[in-house]
Amino acid sequence: MVLQMSKRRDDDKWGPHSHCVVCGVATPENEKYCSAVCEAKYNQEAEKYKRQQKMSYIFIGIMGVLVILMFALPYLIPGLFS
Repeated sequence: MVLQMSKRRDDDKWGPHSHCVVCGVATPENEKYCSAVCEAKYNQEAEKYKRQQKMSYIFIGIMGVLVILMFALPYLIPGLFS
């Protein structure tokens, strides 16, 4: 209730608006970024995050294959460890 009253007062004072997702500057209500620079920064960080996520999946996959090979190798080559 207090939050709604505060938001309503802010809307009366500043008008309907949102904030830039990068720098926090007030923007018109339906815009995510205040400028093309902030939009480029956001897109660059999003691509960096996607690359890191892809590398994490690759690393987890390689580790899984190595664990499976570690347990399966004695059965695949019976005389190797005796």
